[in-house]
Amino acid sequence: MISNPQSSGQSPATVRRVLYAIRAVPDIRLRSVFTHYPGHASRIVDGLTRDDADVVLVLGGDGTVNEVVNGLLPADPAAANAADYPALAVVPAGSANVFSRALGFAPDPASAARELAEGLAAGSFRTVSLGRWDEGWFVVNAGCGVDADVIARMERARSRGRSATPLRYLAVAAQAWLAARRRPPSVDVDARRAGGRPWRARGLPVVFASNTNPWTYLGPLPVVTNPKNSFDRGIGLFAIPETRGQRGIRGLLYLGGLGHDSAARRLLEGAVLTVDDAEAVRLSSVKELPFQVDGELVGTRREMRLCSVPRALEVVVPRRSADDETDPPLDRAWRTTLRRGRAALRMARRGPRDAG
Repeated sequence: MISNPQSSGQSPATVRRVLYAIRAVPDIRLRSVFTHYPGHASRIVDGLTRDDADVVLVLGGDGTVNEVVNGLLPADPAAANAADYPALAVVPAGSANVFSRALGFAPDPASAARELAEGLAAGSFRTVSLGRWDEGWFVVNAGCGVDADVIARMERARSRGRSATPLRYLAVAAQAWLAARRRPPSVDVDARRAGGRPWRARGLPVVFASNTNPWTYLGPLPVVTNPKNSFDRGIGLFAIPETRGQRGIRGLLYLGGLGHDSAARRLLEGAVLTVDDAEAVRLSSVKELPFQVDGELVGTRREMRLCSVPRALEVVVPRRSADDETDPPLDRAWRTTLRRGRAALRMARRGPRDAG
């Protein structure tokens, strides 16, 4: 088990609860290690094979998951064989925790640890596709322009001692969007879809590339860019061709969840571009732009190449009923939020005496 003590959701109490749940798995032998600096998780797992450990458990966020994956897997995608490396298990302890939540785990560490323990005991595993970029692997998403600008602004906020709350992410995203409206980036996309079909777009101000569905989370709510994407289909591409005027507003409405069903799709026709099965992608710009990978800035550049590597890694997943597996994440999140809102409203109507 690799724990990142710098993760936003990490605490001694969290570690104790996770250990309590995991150590209840029959016949488990557990070694716990803490990271001490950026990149340490990669060095810890470098060279590990299935003979050394059956599972590497990450207690941390998407950044720590990224480090572990880049330490486990070889640089050559053609040499990646999921059977050669320990399976990956994740207990979410970061900000968004997209990877673990996209696999179906609960967002809080204690509940996720219990689900993970059940999955380990039951032998609940699956293989997933991963993304590869010029200098490494990614598990969640990659992007440039507005996408990376949000990450850069959040890092500046953190350096001033501010926490990464959903509300702050929303405020920072609004700032980045307004900046893009004033000085829109221009990104060209050249992609190869499944079956070798080409896909091209030019001069896009907003482009996201994702290996998961949803693209990210804003608190309890998923931000879904590619509803049909999954860990099995390839890289999902999402673009907003125009940030100004009605098309820009309609693009934002799509990110907010409107237009994912047939009833509202016509309203947003032309406001967004999506591809769900890209095998290879080239993002390029005449000017240097900031790029991000799995929520971490990787510098400024004019080009980034991405590819999807099928069945690259085995992961532990929670035991779920068939209904849970087919339930769209956006619908589940909205229903959970509405249910909690109704409960709070009922509590408020009952008054403090009844509530006590």
